[in-house]
Amino acid sequence: MYRLIKCELLKLKRQRAFIISIIITFIPIILGLFTFKANYSVFKEQNVNDWLKGWGQVAMFYSPIIFPIIASIYCAMIFRVEYMNKNMKIILSTPVSRKSLYISKFITAILMVLFLQVIFGLTYFMVGKMYGITDPFPISRIINILFFGWIGALPLISVQMYLSLKYEEFTKSIMIASCFSLLGFFISSVKGLKYIWPWAIQKISMDISASAGIQGIIPQLSFTIYCLTFMVIINVIGIRKFDDGEVM
Repeated sequence: MYRLIKCELLKLKRQRAFIISIIITFIPIILGLFTFKANYSVFKEQNVNDWLKGWGQVAMFYSPIIFPIIASIYCAMIFRVEYMNKNMKIILSTPVSRKSLYISKFITAILMVLFLQVIFGLTYFMVGKMYGITDPFPISRIINILFFGWIGALPLISVQMYLSLKYEEFTKSIMIASCFSLLGFFISSVKGLKYIWPWAIQKISMDISASAGIQGIIPQLSFTIYCLTFMVIINVIGIRKFDDGEVM
């Protein structure tokens, strides 16, 4: 499995979309902190660390739209390499099981999204310093938000992996993700629906403006179990269809 994952990462080494996606993460940070600074007189009345006030604005741009779309792009990139070079049939003819191939690609996707979250957190800190935020940086809180945002993205990645495998066209799965992410922006405000819409779940833990994110051991454990269960169910469906030759 390690060799398969390493092979997947090597395939993606020259993909420009990966670098571009990292650059795109600057947009919500700059927009969010600009909004925060422009309305600082309003935010100043809140007895909250300035980094968390700024995060509330940054997450408003990042968590419901930018983050799920970039995660979906990563999933599409992983299969684009195979479809672009007509390698899919060659790969399927190797002794490696389809299940192992599918799982290795999924693990590659979640590692890329985790890396994205790390870069986003570091970028937020650097840009925040440039904007003149002087409060102590709440590193444990930000790490908690980013980590559970990643956990919340696991169902989304599972669904997008299946869609990216099913559709050869790189843009088709991205268009689906874009439309459903925009829809998820509105669904995330509906208490019951936001937990069943894969393109909205990550917002639950990353948006601290309304619900203060997910805090406490029991809520965090429940959220993690739910996301992992969702992820496993979708991946089992994807692997079975891949094994049956329904997705080629």
